[in-house]
Amino acid sequence: RPATPVHLLDTNVILRFLVGDDQPKAARAAALMDRVERAEEWVELTEEVVTETLWTLESYYKVPRTETAQKLTALMSLPAVSAGSRDLLLQALHLYASSPADFVDCLLAARSRQCGVPVYTFDETDFKRLHVPWDKPAL
Repeated sequence: RPATPVHLLDTNVILRFLVGDDQPKAARAAALMDRVERAEEWVELTEEVVTETLWTLESYYKVPRTETAQKLTALMSLPAVSAGSRDLLLQALHLYASSPADFVDCLLAARSRQCGVPVYTFDETDFKRLHVPWDKPAL
């Protein structure tokens, strides 16, 4: 457990750190991440923030999905970054980097594997590619 308080990490801080498009904010984000790397500060990364960060990097900044997945995997590997569902997020990031499925489908696939339950979906193509059990809702 960290000696210092944990803060939730928002998407805009991660984006400023990774993209650096707003220099004053990017400098503050980089300074924070330096402290996190040295475990002087601890941050919590949520599924929602990972999802929003991936979507923004890919759709707005046109960063390739393999690169976005790699950057977030590296961030999550820092000891001072906690994530309640670290294993789930890492598995979903791996699926995201290696398939054309969107990240939410990758999260569902990872949770399906983790819990051993199928997914109800009309999007059979992605779930076939992700190799998880799925069903269409019956009438």
